[in-house]
Amino acid sequence: MGLRHLRIVLTVAESGSISRAAATLKIAQSGLSTQLRRIEQELGGPLFRRRPQGVVPTELGVHVVGRARELLDEFGDLLATARTLAQPAEPPQAVALGGVDNPWVPRIAALIRERLPHHEQLTYLEPSSQAVLELLRTEKIALAVISEFPDVGPPAVREFTVRDLGTEPVLIGLAPGHRLAHRQLITLEELADEIWVAPGDRSDGLGLSLRIACERAGFTPRFRYFGADQTTAAAIVGAGNAVGVFVGPDDRCPGITLKRPAGGRLWRRTRLVWAPGSPLAGLAEDIDGGALDWCRPRVS
Repeated sequence: MGLRHLRIVLTVAESGSISRAAATLKIAQSGLSTQLRRIEQELGGPLFRRRPQGVVPTELGVHVVGRARELLDEFGDLLATARTLAQPAEPPQAVALGGVDNPWVPRIAALIRERLPHHEQLTYLEPSSQAVLELLRTEKIALAVISEFPDVGPPAVREFTVRDLGTEPVLIGLAPGHRLAHRQLITLEELADEIWVAPGDRSDGLGLSLRIACERAGFTPRFRYFGADQTTAAAIVGAGNAVGVFVGPDDRCPGITLKRPAGGRLWRRTRLVWAPGSPLAGLAEDIDGGALDWCRPRVS
């Protein structure tokens, strides 16, 4: 088994059809069927149920597809991080911040500009907290903003200084006309039949946390939209085509109504991380965690 076999499984799952997957992969349908049988033999069981209108994943297939996407995302992180680290050294007197998609990143970037107006400032946005911490370990950045989510192992930060900036709920986004839009609290179980926008993060983040929470609620979320940022996801949800999860200021998710899921199953913890001797250590220690209130979404 290799990465190309995982890509085959993902393509079949996303295409919903052997023939469409074969066209996407530019191989003969018979050849794809043969490869898929070999993959299924290697994994110990059928990954898809064949139906007249196409294929759907089996229980084993749902597991394999989810983990395959995580592994391919992590491999993509490896390539992106390696290319970043291979770039030439930054200009002298530059200070660098790194983070995942989080409203704290532009807030802290603005504080750096105010505190160090004569230094060139660099900001790196990475798809995962692991990638951000790798930049910190190699001294590519001086300060990192990372996120943690429930049921997902947090990244190792033992060699660093860490500050918690706060924990906030992850909210469910619905179209204004959705059947549950009038409710203050909703349960994940009530969303079992919905189509979902997959969170635009990597395997160490919200997407995996959401999938685990939904599986504990008795279903696997039907992700049908992938790679959308919060603004694009809000447009999809607002049009009534799917539901999604959102964290951040309201202006990043216009046109939708935000609902708190019952049971506190979904949340995001934001942490500030820096190495001993970081030129941004003083700024990091001064940041007021209560300032997070400016970017909390309002629950309707």
